[in-house]
Order: sequence, then structure tokens, then C-alpha cells
Amino acid sequence: MARRNVFFLSLKGSKRFTRLYAGADRDKGLRSGFVCLKPKESVGEHDTGSKEEALIVIKGSAVVHCGRKSFKVSKGSFVYIPPATRHDIENAGRKVLQYVYVTAPAV
Repeated sequence: MARRNVFFLSLKGSKRFTRLYAGADRDKGLRSGFVCLKPKESVGEHDTGSKEEALIVIKGSAVVHCGRKSFKVSKGSFVYIPPATRHDIENAGRKVLQYVYVTAPAV
């Protein structure tokens, strides 16, 4: 396994999507990104296949749609999404929604 170095990134800006980390093995490794959505904008329905996903809301509020269930979350919330779960994240507020997602292989 290749040795990795510690690094940091600032969570600034308003680009819709910023890749924070993608491991060397893109199919099996840890991945992370910073997402900014305008009011009423959504990321689009998707699933992460065999990976688990965690969301951490940094700013704003969102509606998380998971299948037939939906729930509202806001700044400071942590959301866990199991593997093979269709979901969408929608900005539910009047300001920009910012969140970090992390995906990792399910064990």
C-alpha cells in the first residue's frame, strides 16, 4: 500500500461540488466531497452502491429523501445512509446549503 501524507483543505467557496479526497483505489477506498446547493436545488437522486455514506451539514437546512421517507436536517446534523439506498439531498432553506459527504466501503 502506498504511503499517504496528512493534508488539510479549507471548506470555503460556493462551487456546487469540490472533491476533498479520493483514495488511490477509487472503487474500494474512502471518498469525500464538499457540496453547495442553492435554494430549492438538489444533488439528484442516486445511490452509492456497495458503499456507506455519511453527510455532515455545515450550513443551511436540507430535506433528505431516502426512498419513500423524507426528513429535514440542519446545520450541525449528521446523516448516515446505508449501502444501496436511493437518496437525494435538497436545499430546504432560503440560503446556500453546504455539506460534506464521505463514502467508504461497507464491511
